[in-house]
Amino acid sequence: MLVIRFFERKMDPKVKSVFEEQVEAGKQKENSTNVWKLEEVEEALTNVQLPEELHPESYRINSPKEEQLLEIADNFQHQYLLLYPDRKPLLLFPVNECGVRKFVSTTLRPTQTGLWELQSWQDCSSFVADFLTVQPLEPPSEVPTQLFSPTSVLRSQKATCFESSTLLCSLLLGLNYDAYCVSGYASREMCLLDQSLQQCPLLDMEVESVQSEISEQKHQEQKYGLRPQRQLRSHFLKEQEQKKQETEAALFQEKELQEVNDQHHREPYLRSK
Repeated sequence: MLVIRFFERKMDPKVKSVFEEQVEAGKQKENSTNVWKLEEVEEALTNVQLPEELHPESYRINSPKEEQLLEIADNFQHQYLLLYPDRKPLLLFPVNECGVRKFVSTTLRPTQTGLWELQSWQDCSSFVADFLTVQPLEPPSEVPTQLFSPTSVLRSQKATCFESSTLLCSLLLGLNYDAYCVSGYASREMCLLDQSLQQCPLLDMEVESVQSEISEQKHQEQKYGLRPQRQLRSHFLKEQEQKKQETEAALFQEKELQEVNDQHHREPYLRSK
């Protein structure tokens, strides 16, 4: 820009326009290369995997109790497939990030973050939904063969539906919620992350903003509008009217009783005649 301003008076207009176009094209190319490099670095950071030596020992090997638990789960899986050959196998012992089979329930660990922003199930669910990028299963109709730990999921910020539910369940268990994961079936759009049939959330925000503006206008109109006059009524007159109604009801009852007594006195006189 300094060069352009310096030669502004001496350069021909046509040459000046060509020179400016070249400078702008060079800037756009430089910006695009920088953006591409940043995206490449971010993708490389998310795909970074720690070597097995840096993982905890419980990630790399199984204890004797875990081996016994895997044998029980394997036996149950065989019996399940024999009894129900038409059903799909259960997700009991997937492989973790170190290539070791782990019983699926051992991936759940009560996790306390100590952050005041994550002290309810609404906060935890919104954190998992906003922080993680959901990856569809491959194939989407089968259970996954791998299930990474919540630590690896938080490091990569990428997770399948099973891994994100495991992370959320661990956070909820740390807050003393009775949380558990359930494996089941979902619609095709949900499994393939197809949101074409859903309404754009930006439109919902516009509708909410319009509704909030209308409610504020109504509130202001009610605030500065004329209030209706109060209907003043005497409590003394109300009590007098109530007493009058009670006395009239009592006189009416006495009159009815008197008529009944008169009728009883007349009946024996007619019989004697």
